[in-house]
Amino acid sequence: MNVISIHASHDGSITIAKDNKFFVHAQVDRFNNIVAHAIPPLKLLVQIKKLNIKFDLVLISWLTDSCHWYWLEQLLKFDLLKPNYKTLYYEDKHHHYFHMSCAKATVGGNKNVVVIDGHGSIVGNSGSGSSMGEKNFHEQESIFQDNKKIYHSRKNIGNDYELKTKEIFNLNHLAFRSCGKLMALAAHKKEIGLFQKEIEGKIKHIMPTEDVTYTGGVAQNVLANSQFRDYKNFKIDPLCTDQGISLGVMNHYLKNSIELKDNPVYLGFKPTYDLSKFKHRNIKPEEVCKLLRKEPVGIFQGPSEQGQRGLGNRSLLMDATHKHAVSLVNKIKKREWFRPFAPAILEECAVDYFYITGSSPYMLYVFKAKQIIKSVCAIDGTSRIQTVSRKNNKHFYRLLKTFNEMYQVPLLLNTSLNLAGHTLVEDLDDLFYMMKYGNLKYCYLPEVNKLITP
Repeated sequence: MNVISIHASHDGSITIAKDNKFFVHAQVDRFNNIVAHAIPPLKLLVQIKKLNIKFDLVLISWLTDSCHWYWLEQLLKFDLLKPNYKTLYYEDKHHHYFHMSCAKATVGGNKNVVVIDGHGSIVGNSGSGSSMGEKNFHEQESIFQDNKKIYHSRKNIGNDYELKTKEIFNLNHLAFRSCGKLMALAAHKKEIGLFQKEIEGKIKHIMPTEDVTYTGGVAQNVLANSQFRDYKNFKIDPLCTDQGISLGVMNHYLKNSIELKDNPVYLGFKPTYDLSKFKHRNIKPEEVCKLLRKEPVGIFQGPSEQGQRGLGNRSLLMDATHKHAVSLVNKIKKREWFRPFAPAILEECAVDYFYITGSSPYMLYVFKAKQIIKSVCAIDGTSRIQTVSRKNNKHFYRLLKTFNEMYQVPLLLNTSLNLAGHTLVEDLDDLFYMMKYGNLKYCYLPEVNKLITP
């Protein structure tokens, strides 16, 4: 059976299973550059059409801002459904459950699964009310054991963080998209630093001390996450935002049979390499490294990483030791002065530069630096690092390895490959636009050994 799962609300996404096996997962906003979008973009529908798959079953989840009816209309219009297709609907009261199910797919389950959300999911109904004696309320925190909810609360952890972000940055909507800025500012402003510590304390109060899988939008708070990294068997879902919900619904339907823990982020569509819009030439990693010593270079390869961060498939790179690295990258990125960049480092060398045990392949924690490299360290001497292994990303690993062999530096400044206000580059059309309008001169395509210029 071929199944498509659609999260038809803000932070929309789709997940496809072919013959009841996971096939691809993609975030809707990558296909129209409208952050947190859910309405099906033409570009995404065309991409699905290219798969030559007709679906037997459509799974649809939503919150209050649903466009599920339009999704069905477009799937029919593009002839993507079999004549006898069926549809199953999942309402927002199951929202936390699907966060849990997504986490089980990406990193595997534990005895405890903790979900801490922003606004949360609506629990109860006008007829029966809830276990807390209310008809309807937004549930922000949940703990599951063996697929059963044992705890829920409304401590408003995520909502409080969003409200503080709105206040500090004078935002009217979508403040949850700017919460990372508040984390960055915590090291510079005492008031925000104290607020961050208060949030960390609230999360710690809820968190079991061992055997935990953690998900929900608040799991993006890397400062808070870092207090748990030494807990016994602690895991964080790299698709912790609502963009993972379609995967959670699919995993639930397939009876929690999806196992992506060896590759939980590089889940998007495989790119095609039509280079007709670009100037291009063959290149070796050694030549790319020489360029990285002087200026930023993009890297574009394989299925796009899902989640909020570039992790070597859609990344912008530069030699972190270059004295003007930040200013050169910011000519493209245009990030705020207080927001530090992050490093990607060879996994086997991480312990030489940071106080770290184990690995951190998805930038979910911060670590204190042993050797301060200003371009990739916050003012407090910490870094949100990505450790890179041959197993996780062989081409990116090879580039870092070559750079280290040539210059005795096992890391590069790594930020996401996108323009300010845009989502990550998805395909070569997006890349062409970025290079044309974003002052990016070079991009490396390691799968085809090409260097391209606009």
